[in-house]
Amino acid sequence: MGRTGRWRKQKREYNFHTCNEHREVILLNSWLAQYGIRRSKKLSLAVFKDSDRGVLTKKKIKAGEEIINLPLNLTINVITLLIDADFNSIFLDNDKQCLVEYKQCVTFQSLLAFYLLFLKSQDSDSKWHTYLRSLPQYYTVPYFLNEDVQNYLNPEILAVIEKQKSVVDESFDVFVNILVNIKSDKNNIQKFSKYFTKSHFEWAYFTVNTRCVYMDLSNLINLTNKDSTILAIINDNTRISLCPFLDMINHSANCSNETKLLVNKEIENIPLVNLTEDIFSEVRFSIYTKNDFKAYSQVFICYGDSYNLKLITEYGFYLPLNDLDYVEFEFEKIKLFCSSRNIKFSQEQCNFIYNHGLNKDLYIDGRGLSFNFYGLLLVVKYFYNEDVNVSRLLYSAAICSYDRVLIDFIKPFVKNKIVDTKYALDKLQDFDQCNILNNCIQLMCQYVRILEKFIKS
Repeated sequence: MGRTGRWRKQKREYNFHTCNEHREVILLNSWLAQYGIRRSKKLSLAVFKDSDRGVLTKKKIKAGEEIINLPLNLTINVITLLIDADFNSIFLDNDKQCLVEYKQCVTFQSLLAFYLLFLKSQDSDSKWHTYLRSLPQYYTVPYFLNEDVQNYLNPEILAVIEKQKSVVDESFDVFVNILVNIKSDKNNIQKFSKYFTKSHFEWAYFTVNTRCVYMDLSNLINLTNKDSTILAIINDNTRISLCPFLDMINHSANCSNETKLLVNKEIENIPLVNLTEDIFSEVRFSIYTKNDFKAYSQVFICYGDSYNLKLITEYGFYLPLNDLDYVEFEFEKIKLFCSSRNIKFSQEQCNFIYNHGLNKDLYIDGRGLSFNFYGLLLVVKYFYNEDVNVSRLLYSAAICSYDRVLIDFIKPFVKNKIVDTKYALDKLQDFDQCNILNNCIQLMCQYVRILEKFIKS
């Protein structure tokens, strides 16, 4: 083989190991083949040093190649829910008028999580049993950190967690009330009612949150009469789906891909009352890569242009050197800082700020102040200056050339943010380290780097 060949072989073995011999993966591969998945024979599941489980290609993949092709009835989507009579009976055969009383009360993601637990509670009696067993048992999102740890997280991270908790708590309460009032005495529904707990629902919610893909089926089905179905209780759209195997491909911002829904022309605008699983057995969901991948490298897809705050709170991982990262600032805190400098906003100034949206999107990134942050400072300093037309200045090329007076004015405020963040980072070192906490610490360190760069500019 030669010295170079041995070195390459050792490096490959060091970076990953395949897991096709694992019983769980053998069962999953057999299940996928049984239900008609088509995927590149080059692909294999593997465990990577940096990203845990992912998808490996054993041979070179060229841009334009199809990675995976799934029949629609091997994905868990809005149609899957609508054609499951037993699941629908939970809402329709109920002491409460669920479609009316809980109209637009939950997100589709929450409903999909509820359905996932319905399937999981059936164990081996469910078609999806093998797929459900292959899913992670826990997720590395900050939502699952203890409250004493969360108290020291950056306010931006904490705000996302609080929003997630609100959604989970509210939808969980709705589903509990629905289950308490079910009429059906079917064994699988009674079993599900006992299985449904807060911890199980949190797992299911973040299973959907971290693994769903965008899938628009609006051309296939006619949702005109959705208010007479279980979709009456959702307050958003239904364009997400769980796709076995595809959900194991990890994210890279440097990759791009394209999805296609391959549909027979006869299958279009089908009324909800005519939905059956057989109708969609020939409809397929396909994904193509627009990148080249070397042999024995990890295959990636792009989840979208995502900054690390979204990546760690929604998906549970952190990307180093992410140019999309930025540090947010609250308008009210900026007002307090100005007040401490004996600068108070008049009603006229506030009206101007709100009318121009300068109270939102206030952040600093690697390039400096956001447009709105810079514009807000213009209003603070020059609104009553007779020699300056703030409106004209705000939308002129001059906004792009930094005013040193504005930068120096806001620097003490930014320095306070750095001090607060470093204090929180010191406190976080006292807690037991884990992947979730490490992701948060890395993000907060990134925030410090961004702000320190701004101070030095």
